[in-house]
Amino acid sequence: MSRVTVFTLGGTISARGGDAARMTGREVLTALGAPEDVVLHDFRRVPSSTLTHADLADLAAEVRATVAAGSGAVVVQGTDTLEETAFLLDLLCTTERPIVVTGAMRRPDLPGADGPANLAAALAVATDPACRNLGVLVVLADEIHAARHARKTHTTSVATFASPGAGPLGTVVEGEPRILLRPATPTARWPSTPRSGWPW
Repeated sequence: MSRVTVFTLGGTISARGGDAARMTGREVLTALGAPEDVVLHDFRRVPSSTLTHADLADLAAEVRATVAAGSGAVVVQGTDTLEETAFLLDLLCTTERPIVVTGAMRRPDLPGADGPANLAAALAVATDPACRNLGVLVVLADEIHAARHARKTHTTSVATFASPGAGPLGTVVEGEPRILLRPATPTARWPSTPRSGWPW
């Protein structure tokens, strides 16, 4: 499996310095050194805290269509609500193909920006057959977490995402995903993407 589609939503990984303006999805992929054959969906350009239920329902529908067409998927967004997006996609996107959510803790113009490494690791996971049947995954700081367990634990650390009580499913070592654990049971899933009547 090698096909992968990237959905960009904005967030720190797309920030233009201290300016509120966001880079386009293509600018983000170019700046992060993504391969040219990656399919891009420039989905939104907003801070993740402003994503709405409607935004996420639309995202889930597009991700479902993409993986049904035979592609892995990477969602790139801000980290403030990354764990919520990942968990919702895990509920709504029933597929054996890898769906990966990633982002960055440091802007592209800051020393030690983590966006390029996070995107590279996410792409490696999304295109690796060994990462199938794991549900939606959160990949940052070379760690692979199940969406159902992933939590943001710090407001500034690049190693902020963890899986309390469970630990990561694996790691990315020099660009190669290594799965160490597989969940014994799948995440409970809703049968379809709700457009109205959200359960919260």
